[in-house]
Amino acid sequence: MTANAEELELKDRLSLIESMIAEGRRTTESYGWTFVFWGLAYYVAIAWTALYHWPWAWLVTMASAWVVCWAIIQRQHKNQRQRRPGTTMGRAIFSVWIAMGVSLSLLLPALGFSGRFNQHIFIAVVAAMMGFANGASGMIIRWKAQIATAFVWWAATVAACFGSDGQCTIVFLAAIFLCQIVFGIYAMNCEARVRRLEASHA
Repeated sequence: MTANAEELELKDRLSLIESMIAEGRRTTESYGWTFVFWGLAYYVAIAWTALYHWPWAWLVTMASAWVVCWAIIQRQHKNQRQRRPGTTMGRAIFSVWIAMGVSLSLLLPALGFSGRFNQHIFIAVVAAMMGFANGASGMIIRWKAQIATAFVWWAATVAACFGSDGQCTIVFLAAIFLCQIVFGIYAMNCEARVRRLEASHA
């Protein structure tokens, strides 16, 4: 194989990698609404727990949110005229989030039923897992904005271990707002901008 052929093959491979990363980011942007949705679900669970002190508030809210979110996603896929085929990057990101969701779904109720549960542990665990999922996803698709959310979650993890109850709650509420609501809206705006560009070039 000549040097020119090797150089062309290398460029093709780099182009393929870049297109896969771009597709992964676009997939994440198309699910920006889920960040906002889950941020609101967290706020509902926090408010429900604070107002009524019902121990099942988080479990019921999160289980309901899973069902509603899954139903919306399935309906979106069904309503799309031409559903884009799943990509390796999209499946990798989806796998990270599913693994995180299953881990939290098993760990948090187990901590609650065992009696080894308190506010600081809860926030530290949730923030650490959210930092992991956002960090892994952001590194896979090389998206600095999502990696930044991971650092916010990790900072909340550390703060939960050292702050007072009130400080812990404020940090958690702020992390949800920045990493779920603000980032979700940002992702949705990115997707809308790409769609406008595609429509203008069509």
